[in-house]
Amino acid sequence: MQNSLESDGKFVVEGRHDILVEAIGRLEHCGRVRAAGQGVGIKLYFGISERQLSSSSKENETQRKTRIREELMEEMRKETDLMWLETKKKND
Repeated sequence: MQNSLESDGKFVVEGRHDILVEAIGRLEHCGRVRAAGQGVGIKLYFGISERQLSSSSKENETQRKTRIREELMEEMRKETDLMWLETKKKND
């Protein structure tokens, strides 16, 4: 393969031959995440994209978000009630 370093010091990417390949002297493995350890693939490292989730997974995620939102709202109501009671006690 032709040297990817031009005479003016700029690196020219040629296909999969990028600056890391030039530095370590070998091609990387496709479908793996650099520096994440052996056996760590793109999906495992970054998770599954929204496009790849099945409709049932999307429904489950929507249900989870709704449940979490409801739980947070309930916690906020409780905190607000406590604050109101404390304020009322101070004023009495």
